[in-house]
Amino acid sequence: MELSNTANCRQIDDLEGDDVLFSRLVSGCHVENADKAAGISERTAFRRLADPTFRARLDQARETLRESILAKLSDAAHDTISVLTNLMFESEDDRVRFQSAKALLDNLASVHSSLPRTKITSTLTVKTEEES
Repeated sequence: MELSNTANCRQIDDLEGDDVLFSRLVSGCHVENADKAAGISERTAFRRLADPTFRARLDQARETLRESILAKLSDAAHDTISVLTNLMFESEDDRVRFQSAKALLDNLASVHSSLPRTKITSTLTVKTEEES
């Protein structure tokens, strides 16, 4: 994951010291930018990162943020699939129908290629057993 530079860091005006450092790091700022915002030296920032308790809190906060973002993206994906499916079936323009179908198939292929092989195999096995 690429970290943001100063321009992309959120403004956190009501926090101080380690809280600013923590918030900036969670939001994706580089250590070199987060330390300046927190008013501490780079060496101090790296000492905080070496502290197992601080690091565990930071990792947990980042994971929570990632999960939140993924949940939002997943919700948007459902809406996108509905839109593409409606276009594919309801549009009178053949090009729109074709592009919608192509987008759905391309994304399906992408999802399947990102799944571990064991997951795909077990899914196919379950479907085959259900059909018998």
